[in-house]
Amino acid sequence: MKYLDTDKQTCIDLSITDGVQDEQALSSLFLKTETKQGKSLMLEWIMYPLSDWDMICKRQQLVAWDTLPELPLNEEELDFIEYYLSYRDQIREANVIMSCATIIDRLVRYDSKRYVICRGVELVVCMLHHLEKWITGLQENVPQLWRETVNLVNDTLHGSELESVLQQTSEEDTRFSNYVIDKYDYLFRCTRLLSLKELLSVIYMLDVCRTAHRVAKERNLCCSPNIVWSMDFSVEGIVHPFVKNAQENNWEMYQGNICLFTGSNMAGKSTTLKALTMAVWLVHCGLPAPVKSMICPLYEGIYTSINLPDSLRDGRSHFMAEVLRIKEVLEKMGKGKRCLVVLDEMFRGTNAKDAFEASVAVNEILKDFTNCHFLVSTHILEYAKAFERDNSCCFYYMEAEIKEDRFVCPHRLQKGISEARVGYWLVKKLLMC
Repeated sequence: MKYLDTDKQTCIDLSITDGVQDEQALSSLFLKTETKQGKSLMLEWIMYPLSDWDMICKRQQLVAWDTLPELPLNEEELDFIEYYLSYRDQIREANVIMSCATIIDRLVRYDSKRYVICRGVELVVCMLHHLEKWITGLQENVPQLWRETVNLVNDTLHGSELESVLQQTSEEDTRFSNYVIDKYDYLFRCTRLLSLKELLSVIYMLDVCRTAHRVAKERNLCCSPNIVWSMDFSVEGIVHPFVKNAQENNWEMYQGNICLFTGSNMAGKSTTLKALTMAVWLVHCGLPAPVKSMICPLYEGIYTSINLPDSLRDGRSHFMAEVLRIKEVLEKMGKGKRCLVVLDEMFRGTNAKDAFEASVAVNEILKDFTNCHFLVSTHILEYAKAFERDNSCCFYYMEAEIKEDRFVCPHRLQKGISEARVGYWLVKKLLMC
């Protein structure tokens, strides 16, 4: 599988696994699995988005499927199987004489090690029978990834000694002789250990998909955004997943490869940029996104510059940190790479004239990366105006106005360039009254 390129700063900016400045982590949206190992796998999906069109589509189809089967065992039972398979004591080949010789001893003396082996064998046998039902109950027109998964389970069960276990046992009859337990134990923990681990991974993948499907239903997320090879990029009804009663917005790259977002402070530019980028991130994980519908290019990289720290230790100002971050992102993008880049309020760490000139200079550089999309927010209206007639740029703004001496911000996204200026009004309102 091919993975999407990104970096630590982007993960921090988007709060992928850890919340920044009291923000919720994006991963918390889906970390509601039925098993601990399913939770670990879900976190892996979210931490490592894909740049593999085929696998993304397969994940989407499976998550969207309405008839995902139940997990074969509960969390406690699956945890016990994991513990049992990792248990390294008393692994030996079955021996009839030894099994018979220890019958009396095992009846009169409690052995915690033996308990682990007996219960582990019983649960593994039960799991194998449940998986066998998956195979026999396979319907037509199931998602491709589920068909591949079931074929893998079938090959594992019927292409090895595990088939004889299925033939010699039944799901109801789980009381085995000491010899049978010893024989199966050696098979499970030694001969076919990797096969059983693979079967468990299938169960955890099912847990991930069932959880993502359930979250999508609860939160009205879109399970099947359209991911395309072209540079078409649009969303309908996008919201930030953690903003209560969020305003739904529509957006598209209707021109060029640069979208400039304007609007006053507190209008919601940063939140909107994050919402768009999080949606793209989740699409590349194969997970549902907080949109009604979406057309998203298949990117090879996602990079952001949103919450940059300055560095007292290095004597580096915020402005210098911004310059170095943009340089770093341009170097990471490489030649010919399809990337989404988000730059929030470029050069806020310097004076207005410097910020304007630096922003214009960067914009001229970005125009040459026609295979990438750049989402850039700014409060410098002169910067946006400088490219108003440039076909490489399109423009959106967040609505905001002073109405009856009140700051009104409906968080609606509109095409065009904002003319709103509320900074002086806010200072006057709060400091000079």
